[in-house]
Amino acid sequence: MYLSDEFIMDKLNRLPEHIMAKDIFAPLLRKKGLKGVKFTGGSEEEGIDIEYYEKSNADNTKQYAGIQFKKGNITYSSRGANGTVKDLRNQAEEAFAKDICDVNSAGVYHISRYIVATTGEINENARKMINKAKTRGEQTNISYWDCGKLADDIRNYYLDEFIDYFDIVDEDEEEEFAYGDNIVTSDYIEENYGTLVVKSKKSVKTFSHMQKEIIKAIINNYFENDAYEITIGDLLFELETQEDHIREDLRDLQRFGSIDIEDDTISLDGKANSLIRLAESIVEEMILADEYEGNEDEAQQIFYDLIDDP
Repeated sequence: MYLSDEFIMDKLNRLPEHIMAKDIFAPLLRKKGLKGVKFTGGSEEEGIDIEYYEKSNADNTKQYAGIQFKKGNITYSSRGANGTVKDLRNQAEEAFAKDICDVNSAGVYHISRYIVATTGEINENARKMINKAKTRGEQTNISYWDCGKLADDIRNYYLDEFIDYFDIVDEDEEEEFAYGDNIVTSDYIEENYGTLVVKSKKSVKTFSHMQKEIIKAIINNYFENDAYEITIGDLLFELETQEDHIREDLRDLQRFGSIDIEDDTISLDGKANSLIRLAESIVEEMILADEYEGNEDEAQQIFYDLIDDP
């Protein structure tokens, strides 16, 4: 049975990244013949997901590699998901600095090769940025495995197991598969921007009901008008209320540093800025995945699914 790149990536994108690494690629790499394959990731881990080693031809010493798995496109641009790229660069630096203790030889090794593997594409600017990772020594390198490389490895080394894992009968007969399935979902955002989601949720919990409505109106103005602030007049219109009814809430939000009011214009401030950064990240990721145009409301829905989730 032949499985296309698109079909394989659709299946992989339905798995959390750490499950994809553990259940699919760790056994695949073992079957491929790599030595010392070890799953080191997890749902809360920020570093590499899989370690393995190869032996050099010259002196038969172990040379360790670490793989970080991601889902979707990795792009660095003026309006790209730059946070993800910077995280990968930082994770590369951490990987190169990490001590690996070999139980058999009682030696301490360091990763000499860091691999970024993703179910999407990796643009040139993203590669250049990640390549800036500061390394422990000169004998280090960074490699990239994109969707094509991952699909080829599955077809060449792990096809039967992949078919069994997903209980695939025939690609042409799978009604559930659709090329229009979105990559950017609330799960995707939470997995890739977990810290930002947590900060945003904490920020929301500090607001009263009316304060939440005020903050929501500012966020909605960003989604609907690409604006980072809202006038007092527009705010009253959206809330269908009078200024006297919200004056005390505005004063408290400003006093606690959650909003800034200047010339009758309100913008988020302080820790509440995490909400705008989260909204920006959702829009940027959807743009990079070519999923934003015509689905603007979906970005807003993802935001509130994350924020309202207990």
